[in-house]
Amino acid sequence: MKTQSNIREILAFLSLLEQNNDRTWFKARKDEFDALRKPWEADLQRLIDTVGQWDDSVRGLQARDAVFRIYRDTRFSHNKAPYKTYFSGVVGPRGRHAVTACSYLHIENNNIMVAGGIWCPERPVLNQLRSLIDAEASEFLKIINNPEIAHHFKWESDSLKKVPRDYPADHPMAHFLKMKDYVIVKRVTPEYFDCDDWVERVAQDFKRLQPLYDFLNYVFE
Repeated sequence: MKTQSNIREILAFLSLLEQNNDRTWFKARKDEFDALRKPWEADLQRLIDTVGQWDDSVRGLQARDAVFRIYRDTRFSHNKAPYKTYFSGVVGPRGRHAVTACSYLHIENNNIMVAGGIWCPERPVLNQLRSLIDAEASEFLKIINNPEIAHHFKWESDSLKKVPRDYPADHPMAHFLKMKDYVIVKRVTPEYFDCDDWVERVAQDFKRLQPLYDFLNYVFE
């Protein structure tokens, strides 16, 4: 099944929302938002189902559990804008509540990404990830240096300034041991979605990252 991409319409709406991020403006255009959100969720469901052809862990996941709400939690933020200016969803076990390595799609003006990995892991998990990379450095490098990943994705992870105290400062894997999460990103433009089936294109990009997910998720076994 192929559908006409509505990504450009989504981006046009988000551009206006960015300029008018208040409840009165949004309430007057809630019907327009819903008209964009519905096919977005349908496309995300097709994406989940496509990925599920090779990843058993996402089979049965529903788009409603994968997408993030448009409403921001402003309770602890200096930014009191009530709405997010992006559409996004997680393709992985438990959807947007995933804790394991999984895939992420983010649609925002001047910030469209196909990404994957583990974001902001809890400290015990982070420690285990570092230990795994230390112990299995050759396997890790073999995976991430494969052209299927290296030619398409770049690391965009927050990092410490120094190597963690459990490892020598001159450790050959220092760059990766300093990371506070393991997120790898492919930045794309709206033209990325100008094809017969962008869902299949995104799914194939996610598939490139599956060996990395399998490696990182070893710490949860």
